[in-house]
Amino acid sequence: MQRTQFAAAVAEVERQLIPDVLRIRFTLDEDWTGDPAVHFRILLPDDVVEFGKILPATRKIQEAIEGNIEPFEQWGVWPYYDYRGASEQAEFNEPAWA
Repeated sequence: MQRTQFAAAVAEVERQLIPDVLRIRFTLDEDWTGDPAVHFRILLPDDVVEFGKILPATRKIQEAIEGNIEPFEQWGVWPYYDYRGASEQAEFNEPAWA
């Protein structure tokens, strides 16, 4: 897999999803079964994390990633998604989410 090309595809989807997404970060590794995987860390604005907004937003994000990047079909990695609000990230300040 060409990590640079994959990163460019993720950056393009990230741009398409503004203002619903602040950042998309990812790690290419394996899932719990040992299969190739991509773990997406998606940072959301606090207003998107509100009740009633988060489910439609995460569906839209997942559809955009799977429709444009095609992690499994094009890259051979199973996609996994983690979401976090901006306030939560500010509190935890984890570098992997920065």
